[in-house]
Amino acid sequence: MKNALRILTAAVILSPFLSGCISGFDREAAETRFEAVNIDNSNQDISIIKTPLKVAVFGDMETMSPPDTFEETWDWSRGDKQLMVSYLNNLEELGYISDYFVINDRPELSMQDISQLLMEAEKQNADVLLTVRGIIQVNSYFNPAAILDLTILGACLFPGSNRDIMLMVRMNLWNVKDKSCILTVKGEGVKKISEPTFLIDTEGAVNSVKRDTLGKVLAEFKKRCRDIKPPKQLQ
Repeated sequence: MKNALRILTAAVILSPFLSGCISGFDREAAETRFEAVNIDNSNQDISIIKTPLKVAVFGDMETMSPPDTFEETWDWSRGDKQLMVSYLNNLEELGYISDYFVINDRPELSMQDISQLLMEAEKQNADVLLTVRGIIQVNSYFNPAAILDLTILGACLFPGSNRDIMLMVRMNLWNVKDKSCILTVKGEGVKKISEPTFLIDTEGAVNSVKRDTLGKVLAEFKKRCRDIKPPKQLQ
């Protein structure tokens, strides 16, 4: 009985340090995916545009799985979209934005087909297109404490499962008139959790890293908007 208790205690204590092998996040593949748009995305001078702006907004997210395949598994949640809207509303109050609308995600639209998105923005007389693109990878694996998953009690009490989450975000502002990228904001976030196999909250961890990373990117975007011609009330 004492030996069993010693093994049990050791498994719990050492599990965070003896985690199994995981496939790493291929940063180069994610960067290549972001850059693989069908128009030139090198930044132009943001001062060429004047506020207030009518903004078209498009958000998309892809899940990267080894070996460098991309699919639609995770997406921006309702809470993520509400966070975006709160920043857009604030920029509207400050006079940088006159109006904004969302381009709904449809099968024929993708984060690589910027020219198609610009056409959609142009149809509704938008001055700029704001794209919020994310690439996420979720690695799932067991650690030594998973040996206790052989019992229901063990799978509910001891942290035998791990999730490693990596998210990269690119926010780009595109000039609809000349189809050029005038502003890029980059962000990334990491979240690691170790929880009981039957209770591990993968969705909660994903939502947490999305919310935190998106918040940082939006805050930087708002700060960078100061480089645009001064809003109407400041002129």
